[in-house]
Amino acid sequence: MEQTIMWLVYGILIASFLIDTWLEAKNYANMDEPIPDNVNDIYEEEQYQEWRKYTKENHLFGLVVKTINFLILIAFLALGVFRVFDRWSVSIVGEDALLRPVLFLGFYFFVSFFVGCFTAYHRTFKIEERYGFNRTTRKTFVTDRIKSFVLTLVLGGGIIIMLYSIHRSFSSGFFYVAWAALAIIFLIVNLLYVPLFVPLFNKLTPLEDDELKQKIESFAEQAGYEIKAISVMDASKRSTKLNAFFSGFGKYKRVVLYDTLLEKMDADQILSVLAHEIGHNKHRHIVYNTLIGILTLSVYLGVLIMLLNNPVFSEAFGFSGMNFGFSLVLFMILTEPISLVLNGITSWLSRKFEYQADRYSVMHTHNKTALIDALKVLSRENFSNLTPHPIYVAVKYTHPPVSDRIDTIQKTKVS
Repeated sequence: MEQTIMWLVYGILIASFLIDTWLEAKNYANMDEPIPDNVNDIYEEEQYQEWRKYTKENHLFGLVVKTINFLILIAFLALGVFRVFDRWSVSIVGEDALLRPVLFLGFYFFVSFFVGCFTAYHRTFKIEERYGFNRTTRKTFVTDRIKSFVLTLVLGGGIIIMLYSIHRSFSSGFFYVAWAALAIIFLIVNLLYVPLFVPLFNKLTPLEDDELKQKIESFAEQAGYEIKAISVMDASKRSTKLNAFFSGFGKYKRVVLYDTLLEKMDADQILSVLAHEIGHNKHRHIVYNTLIGILTLSVYLGVLIMLLNNPVFSEAFGFSGMNFGFSLVLFMILTEPISLVLNGITSWLSRKFEYQADRYSVMHTHNKTALIDALKVLSRENFSNLTPHPIYVAVKYTHPPVSDRIDTIQKTKVS
């Protein structure tokens, strides 16, 4: 039985790696397909050739990074490194300490973090900088890494301790207590994302463009949408790429604009993007996405309970009984194929939501051109793929390809 489970875990790990690599390869090969007519003006020929080089370099580097992480995990499983991590943890805090699984996973996280620092450095200061996207200084890069490390230790360590405590105290009711606790954390993080977490990395300032601010507030008022604050984020200190988003629920809704967005778009285009975001709220997409996220906890917790209630999964890799920390490692492996299916479903819903939000923007601004032009600016400045493979889109794209979005917008009848 133990041998069967061990090879099952290896099989899932290898299959997940191969499927993901195959999807990336399919998407990469599809860049040779003809560009759809409605988006063939996004890139000039010279810029398009730059995009091809950028895409190729990112694809190959991503494959190297993925392979390194895959081989590290395979090696740790095969060579018993996780058992060594557990012995270290026991020797430091004791066998029954709440910190035991935190230290166990902390050792693995430190290796992943160390490798991630090197790969992130290369991507930021070699690839992104070579193609003109990077504005991050080395000081900012190091500071960001330190903040991410501390934040992961605090939040991730806290969640692990919480789950371990629940399992020890409510073994029979673990599912219900853990589900409720994680759902509450999920809601709190969503609510506090902009006021608490974003300022750890970026500076938020009030929108100073009075004309644009007045247009936004006037449109929001006509749409019956209350905005607590309109903030500008200094995204330009790290990248030239553009974005905008809404955050929060009820009276705590906030608009956040990247300063790069203000640099590259005119007022009508920005308003069309914000109308799209308001459309998400009006269609209750934020609520639906939150509910979907909470519901998927049921599936993932079901997998975790299976691992915690069956010591043979840990014993298959040399542990003398169920090991909570190692069960979380196996959880990350065994949920890969489940995540592939769930991502396909949630991505399909997300793409549907994007079409609805686009329609809302067009119907309420009465301006198809502004939204189409905004989408083209976003695609050009973010070096978007104009010919993604349909299978890759189905599995991984939360937004429809820009060509499909523009085609749907052009067909929308404005009342």
